[in-house]
Amino acid sequence: MSKTPCPIEALGMKHIDYKDTVFLRKYITKFNKIVPRYYSDVALKNQRKLAQAIKRARYMALLPYVLNPRDRAPAAAKIIVSTPVVTESVQTDGLI
Repeated sequence: MSKTPCPIEALGMKHIDYKDTVFLRKYITKFNKIVPRYYSDVALKNQRKLAQAIKRARYMALLPYVLNPRDRAPAAAKIIVSTPVVTESVQTDGLI
């Protein structure tokens, strides 16, 4: 069984920057929790650096601690759009 290489080491990163939120969001779940090592295959040394960078980014308000459920739209319901009903216009001779 071969070991998978650490994705951070494969990129050649020596330092994980807390200001790089695009990179850090790859290691956060949709509930803003830090992804564990057994899912992300990150080495222990880099996982510690990654966790520290995510915590710093949260402290500096670059990443949110929690999601605000009010900001999210509710699950998209299927909207059925009906065609407008065309009514026949009745012409009167002005008798009515």
